[in-house]
Amino acid sequence: MNETSLTKTVLITSIILGAIMGISAIVPIVSLIILALILNISAPLVLIYLKSLKLIKEINIDESIKYGAISGFFAGGAFCFVFFPVAFIIDKIFRPESYLWVKVVCSNAIFVIGIIFFIALLSMMLNMFTGFLTAYFYQYFKKGN
Repeated sequence: MNETSLTKTVLITSIILGAIMGISAIVPIVSLIILALILNISAPLVLIYLKSLKLIKEINIDESIKYGAISGFFAGGAFCFVFFPVAFIIDKIFRPESYLWVKVVCSNAIFVIGIIFFIALLSMMLNMFTGFLTAYFYQYFKKGN
């Protein structure tokens, strides 16, 4: 599989993962836990998924950092693009107390764009590191240590 199609596969898989996590974060009790998960484990999940499908032959450090950045940015962005509108609609209909922070975040369009971009960048940075750790531990255990 060439690098362009593999990058597209990583991108699409990450967007789907972020959207699924955004929908599941609607439950107020688990929303911050799911946000922490999307910030940290989208790269390892995508890399292990691609390895299980045999789309990548070996998980090396250079590619895992690159795919971790792509995965983190787009999974974090997709999470926000799904979660914030749905949570805002739920807040307008049911007015739960646990969505008070969503009302504050969604009060200004510029603020929402900034939060989405910040979460996507933070997710990108953290997933670059967890992608690196995934490749490191994969190579470490592959050697039989």
